[in-house]
Amino acid sequence: MKNFFTRFFKRRRHLKSFQEKIKEEKFVLWRDIGYQTIEVEKIVGSVGRYRDFDEEFRPLKGSSLQRLKELEDAILRGKILPPIEVYKIKDEYYVIDGNHRVSIARKLGQKEIDAHVIEYLPSEDSIENILYREKADFELATGLKDINLTEIGQYKKLLNQILEHKYYMSEKRRKEVSIKEAARDWYKNIYLPIIKIIEKERILDAFPGRTLSDLYVYISDHKWLESQKRGYDIGFHKAIEDFKNLIPGTSLKDKILDLFKLPF
Repeated sequence: MKNFFTRFFKRRRHLKSFQEKIKEEKFVLWRDIGYQTIEVEKIVGSVGRYRDFDEEFRPLKGSSLQRLKELEDAILRGKILPPIEVYKIKDEYYVIDGNHRVSIARKLGQKEIDAHVIEYLPSEDSIENILYREKADFELATGLKDINLTEIGQYKKLLNQILEHKYYMSEKRRKEVSIKEAARDWYKNIYLPIIKIIEKERILDAFPGRTLSDLYVYISDHKWLESQKRGYDIGFHKAIEDFKNLIPGTSLKDKILDLFKLPF
């Protein structure tokens, strides 16, 4: 144990400072988003002890050795440790309490750790920040974390789909279904199957700079518009076929306008 830590003492590149990070951007508010499981590799800094650990959360001070050994022994004995406390800034986490627990998690190769998360939201002064806030609101409402969109207003469309799915699930079960339960069911039984088809058919190749989630929304929009025009639900497979038949060489904007039959 001692050899593992002492051989890194000469390295002095410390963790990111929360105080320095908070000065870089304008943050208009914060919110407590509760207890979550977060990725250890996304914990990049500390609030008060950023000079005590290097960027891999290895200790830079010998005084931490005894505490780290006690924690590691406790974990190896099967003891469940309390969640750490972190601030979240975009996709990074800064430790308020639990620096040593993160250090041990890193050493043991742990991928995830339980945490109580307080999130700082940036001001809406750029497209990037607006998208981040829309994504953060969507994730908080649904619990879904791996849907990435590149255009403003698209997360609301997905949330509306989930709310509709929630209604049908509640009707079928004859009892109220939570939005997060509906979101998980929608993700598994509607969203993921369409994403797999998009990947298999390589439709994303015709839309550089966009994501699989973007394509799901485009196809959903096309499905809705065509269904309204024809008076019946054309289904996802027909909508996907339309996208497969896009003419190579046209711009993304032209493709979308042509598919949706929208005026310029």
